[in-house]
Amino acid sequence: MTSNVEFSILVPVFCEEQSLRELADRVAAVFERLGHHQDFEIIFVDDGSTDGSTDVVRSLVAARPYIRLVRLRRNCGKSLALSAGLANARGRRIITIDADLQDQPEDIPNLLGRLESGYDFANGWRVERHDSKTRRGGSRLFNWTVRRATGLDLHDMNCGLKAFTIEVAQALWLYGQYHRYLPLQAHIAGFRVAEVPVKNAERRFGQSKFRTFRYEGAFDLMSLLFLHRYGLNPLHFFGRLAAVIAIPSGLAITYFVIQQVLSWFNLSEPVLNRPLLTFALVAFLMGILIFLTGFVCDFMLHHQIGDRMRAIVSLAVAEVVDGESKEIGNEAEVRQSRSP
Repeated sequence: MTSNVEFSILVPVFCEEQSLRELADRVAAVFERLGHHQDFEIIFVDDGSTDGSTDVVRSLVAARPYIRLVRLRRNCGKSLALSAGLANARGRRIITIDADLQDQPEDIPNLLGRLESGYDFANGWRVERHDSKTRRGGSRLFNWTVRRATGLDLHDMNCGLKAFTIEVAQALWLYGQYHRYLPLQAHIAGFRVAEVPVKNAERRFGQSKFRTFRYEGAFDLMSLLFLHRYGLNPLHFFGRLAAVIAIPSGLAITYFVIQQVLSWFNLSEPVLNRPLLTFALVAFLMGILIFLTGFVCDFMLHHQIGDRMRAIVSLAVAEVVDGESKEIGNEAEVRQSRSP
């Protein structure tokens, strides 16, 4: 193995000892056929396995120089496992694949081919998925919801087989359950996302580690969309919400104040004991508190954004042209190559 790694294959592992050797063999065979037998690495991320998965990977590491092990102290979930793998990846192209052998390593060249054609993110689509009817139904509902909410037309958002560039990897948020939305995050960041049909096999070893219905995904989607739209200007959201509540209640309070003043001149009935006034006062105070929440968020962000702005700008830049120098990619620094 050379030290120049072009491809990093990330495999999150949680109690999948029976499938790991075969997966390593098949992935290695794929890159051998592609002519990249010396510039790829397989990173098994052991997510706190309680079976013999760690020992199996250790034996693979000892025998094969292209295999590496990243071991988490306890089971932290797929998002953190992928994040740990990305933090240790050395390749310019990243491939993720589950360890259960349902997704086929032989489909990797199709995903890499889509990257070579100009896309930044290739997402697998399990056209004929071999899972229970309830799991397939839940997946269809999930993908339909994401398509309607985001406009990203993908059929299989949560397929474990994906390929993307290192620039995309630097833009991903991987915590909680955000691993479900990797293609959406890439799309939001402005990268080109493609969908590639892939094969899917029946599960041969063990059982799935994920529940059929995972309602938490809806909360993650709302959080992701909120961060995308208002992450850099939270006061725009909180200010609008505060206005919707505070303006009508403020008008109602103004009306009651006028009525009370008129009652002092016997031109109206007193209003201090009106339930609607109490409701308007409470709603107005809620609106003020919501606005102050947004103001505090904006204030804190203002003081933190200076440290992050260089990274944010570097991820947003796609191309810089200056005279005879031209560099494409997410680089903040442009190298000058003008001749004297």
